[in-house]
Amino acid sequence: MLRWIGACRTKPSVNMSDGAVQLLDSSTVEDGDAGASATAENAEGRADESPAKGADRDKKLVKSPAASGTSRREQKNPAMTSWSIENSVRIVKGEIHNVLSLMRLNRRYNTGARFHREIPSSAESPLVRELKTLHEDLGPYTDLQDMDTMAWLRPFLEVVESAETSGPITGGALSSLSKFLNYGFIHVGSPRAAQSVNRICRIVTRCRFERTDHSGDEVVLVRILQVLLDCLRGPAGTLLSDQNVWDMVQSCYDIGRQPRLSELLKRTAEHMLMQVTLTLFARFSQLQATEELSLDIQGAQPLRDSLGSEHEVDGELALDTEGGDGTGADDGLVADVAPPYGMPCMYKVLEFLCKLTHAGDTSDQIASEASRMLGLSLLNVVLETGGRQISACPALVEVIQHDLSRNLLQNSRTSNLQILSLTLRVVFNMFNSVREHMKVQLEVFFNSIHLAESSLPETREMALESLVEFCREPQLMVDIYTNYDCDMQCTNLFEDMVKFLSKNTFPLSGSLNALNLLSLEGLLAIVRSLV
Repeated sequence: MLRWIGACRTKPSVNMSDGAVQLLDSSTVEDGDAGASATAENAEGRADESPAKGADRDKKLVKSPAASGTSRREQKNPAMTSWSIENSVRIVKGEIHNVLSLMRLNRRYNTGARFHREIPSSAESPLVRELKTLHEDLGPYTDLQDMDTMAWLRPFLEVVESAETSGPITGGALSSLSKFLNYGFIHVGSPRAAQSVNRICRIVTRCRFERTDHSGDEVVLVRILQVLLDCLRGPAGTLLSDQNVWDMVQSCYDIGRQPRLSELLKRTAEHMLMQVTLTLFARFSQLQATEELSLDIQGAQPLRDSLGSEHEVDGELALDTEGGDGTGADDGLVADVAPPYGMPCMYKVLEFLCKLTHAGDTSDQIASEASRMLGLSLLNVVLETGGRQISACPALVEVIQHDLSRNLLQNSRTSNLQILSLTLRVVFNMFNSVREHMKVQLEVFFNSIHLAESSLPETREMALESLVEFCREPQLMVDIYTNYDCDMQCTNLFEDMVKFLSKNTFPLSGSLNALNLLSLEGLLAIVRSLV
């Protein structure tokens, strides 16, 4: 194969599967939880003390027997304020009251008999009992970092995981998890931080709840998206496993493609997917520092690969989930102890985005175009975020050379101007990211897209704008002449570009139009690059 600078390398194959958010229909939804959104008073109150007194109290902290050691304080998250450290236990207790208040609005967890006689704890719902037990267990603690993270997270996770809870109750527990993540209660120095953040992601991506009303269910889905993003962007986000990050990507995509959801929620899901993609590929600098970019991913554990499939349950939409058996045990979850995410997840996400851009035959043309535009937009995020560091990843380069290049060539023939615009932008970003691996592909792109004649003036204008942007790149014209015109096996690409721009400079009528001006601008850019 013809080469620009670097050599082309082969890629391994990776297989994957995911979990997806499920909505369960229930014909016995209780009357008391339709659209409920209650909050409760914090039973502990707030400490009205000066920062100096708070600091003195921290120094005199007496730990409970369950405390894990004095080194915890030195490992606290620097982002945590002194206020959040001092009030962390109170905040968790307040969230316990909030969730219990929402559960009391549901007949399943609320019985008037407790006002007439004593109800044994064994007769209460396990979810209510666990939350009350946690409230009691937090009594001896003044700092949440002295307690096992999984111990105080588990009751909230069980509420999210339970298929019997309604949307408002599940939403309340999700709001609590989001608050904990945003306050920095879970960070790399927390006890069992890796298990905790991976468990949150694993359970939230497999969240199941009873339907109540359409708008209320959409609120819960938005909170699911927010918790997933908070997990990835939080202080402990780098501890997530490849499988959990991949499940996160699939959940965001699956929520956004459900046909019965509002347009606002679909756009929100796509925006969250963009944020997840940006955060994922922003890790290139960290991986480069540890020399993980050039590592072969063939030896990595294969990730499950399956998009959540849609089906009807009693006339309502649900999503199939593989591997989400709903168990809450701490052991047996490989994702909870897997290494932090890196190249395997990046490879699978890039491969998935390339599949979205495939312009294959489909019965739903509108859905196909929407998926292609989403894939192209996210690919631009990947190339813009990864930049030149993508060239150091043989597996990613291989996907770009073959799958992505083929799909881009197909999309360049579309009549949809938005798809064409995104395609041209991806081609330009590919040139900036992996040009040394794309000699043959770039020659095909220039001859098939930029230098091709089109009957539509809008298409010609977009192609010319993209070509002018290439001409403005420093040293590009010299590199094109050296790599193509001076190579006997390649076309005279530089000469063809100059002829094409010169031909389009002359107006067919008496005055210059937009296409003529763009061609002149391209010629001037070429002349400046040669001076």
